[in-house]
Amino acid sequence: MSPFPFPAQGYLVGGAVRDLMLGKRPKDLDFVVPNPEEAARDLAHRLGGSIFPLDEKRRFWRVVAPGTTYDYAPMPQGLEVDLLRRDFTLNALAVNEQGLVLGLPIARYDLEHRLLRAIRKANLWEDPLRSLRAVRITLTAGLRLEPHTEGWIYEHAQYLRESGALPAWERVGEELSQILRHPAAAVGFLRLERAGLLEVYLPELAAGIGVEQHGAHHLDVWRHSLEVLAQLTLLRPDAHLALRWAALLHDVAKPQTRQWSPEKGRYTFYGHDALGAEQARQILNRLRQPSEVVAEAVRLVRLHMQHPPQGGRELRRFLHRRREALPELIWLQLADMTGILGYRERVEELREQLQAIESLAEGTPSPKPLLDGREVMRLLGLEPGPKVGEALAALLEAQAIGEVQSRTEAASFLRDAFGEDKGRMS
Repeated sequence: MSPFPFPAQGYLVGGAVRDLMLGKRPKDLDFVVPNPEEAARDLAHRLGGSIFPLDEKRRFWRVVAPGTTYDYAPMPQGLEVDLLRRDFTLNALAVNEQGLVLGLPIARYDLEHRLLRAIRKANLWEDPLRSLRAVRITLTAGLRLEPHTEGWIYEHAQYLRESGALPAWERVGEELSQILRHPAAAVGFLRLERAGLLEVYLPELAAGIGVEQHGAHHLDVWRHSLEVLAQLTLLRPDAHLALRWAALLHDVAKPQTRQWSPEKGRYTFYGHDALGAEQARQILNRLRQPSEVVAEAVRLVRLHMQHPPQGGRELRRFLHRRREALPELIWLQLADMTGILGYRERVEELREQLQAIESLAEGTPSPKPLLDGREVMRLLGLEPGPKVGEALAALLEAQAIGEVQSRTEAASFLRDAFGEDKGRMS
């Protein structure tokens, strides 16, 4: 039963038991033992892992070893009674080294039928995060919600929305990120919507439900966002978290920017990219996402309507100006276009075109400036300040598109663009 070290007189409890019985290898192991500190120190000595207290007063200890985290808590007075206080039957399991399993009898039925069942409605509602965690577990463990549990979760979602008694946003952000990292992330967010939880935690996305777009778009704003996320995970299974957030949030501002254009005979969404970038920043900061994830996702949302030109100097200019966003921007745009009915028949053509652009971006390094700041100041007679930075940026772009290839050409370019030669190059 045990592919890992078992503490003496200890029980493995919770989701790790569930995962083992479902044939999965858990990365986080929770044990209850008579002496948590002693068990943790013994394991750390055997594995060479690091050890630290999670809560010394409550005697919670953790050992971090390569590939696995081991948590130790004190053995409760009545383990079986303690299990009944947990959230779901499949999390209310305990097993010792000899393979003795403790838990509710119905848990075996739930395992066989891959059902996630709340032990009691009160247990589910005890922690405001549990309804969201339930949806995440169904996705990551390949389970279905038991019907009564599904109803309780929907009721809980309405209560959370009306009361505002939400869990800490750090916890919400971690659960949503786990859903987003999953290969079937779009399915997970669709389940959030059906459970009533999308409106609780991501009301900005829920605002897109039923907002029709017409034209080439065959789906409303919300369903299109899900489709783009689904396409991205198919096109780029290794897509990182920021790119996945960008796919989900790229059209978040469309409900606020939708206007009917009689001339065009369709809705327009002018400015949804810029407004959407600001909304994405607010959402991701609220969810306490890492600053680098926020910055990259916001950049991608802001740029997602700026498609690369076909070739020549303008393509090189695009690559120079958007280098920080590449190749992720290209893959977001491909997923976006693939999610539009009118473009689906061109998927392979678009994929080849954008992969060629990606290769060009990777094979065209950023040029090194032919002149430095001091030379630019002498050449143009400038004092230190923003104008020097503007001149250097313009020179780098001219080099990137092939307009300037030597120091002499660089000097001539700057004189033409920024004024007469008031200084002298050495």
